[in-house]
Amino acid sequence: MKGLNWLMPLGMVSVVAYVLHVFLGQHLWKTYDPITTDISSLTAVDAPNAELLNAILLVYGLCFLLFVVGMVVKSVEKYHWLTRIGYLLFLVMAITTVVGYKLFPLTGDKTEMNFQNMMHIIVTIIVVFTTISALFLIGFGYLKQEKLPTFGKICIATATLITLFGALNPIGMAQGWNILGLTERMVIFPLQAFVFFLSYIYTTNNKLIVSDE
Repeated sequence: MKGLNWLMPLGMVSVVAYVLHVFLGQHLWKTYDPITTDISSLTAVDAPNAELLNAILLVYGLCFLLFVVGMVVKSVEKYHWLTRIGYLLFLVMAITTVVGYKLFPLTGDKTEMNFQNMMHIIVTIIVVFTTISALFLIGFGYLKQEKLPTFGKICIATATLITLFGALNPIGMAQGWNILGLTERMVIFPLQAFVFFLSYIYTTNNKLIVSDE
């Protein structure tokens, strides 16, 4: 695993790239409302600055995938079956995110259920469920099998938070709240914060996981 240690900081790089694409996109698109409009609209077909933002997302995607691959390798070498399955599921989420959204960006009127927009929604559903499932599995793995209770609780708390905030998306849409951008960010930003935290912990060999090393 020592030969792959260079992959660990890439999680932090991916988060910086993702956050940059969000806030730069909002800044450049003067009429964009982050409260009502989802993040995917920033890179939708014919969206302003989509080419620039997609270039930043390419950096995000490559770094994120490499980081998660590194975590999968580490889990196979170091951890028990529950944690391994969790990280493998996290890899499925990463691949689905990077490849799925690239293949099926929003197009035209996002409320129109054409094939591309429908596939975009399906990708989103897969990403949400694999993210939540992976984080719970990883959390219980750390807690029960790896005997790293603090780190396990952080993973489970993050999964719980994402689950609760994620429920606001369909509820808000059903109730006509028109705050999809806000509720989506309440899901995505905690996930990005967790990835940054995970990357930092393994980059620095923090005491939260040092007992396993």
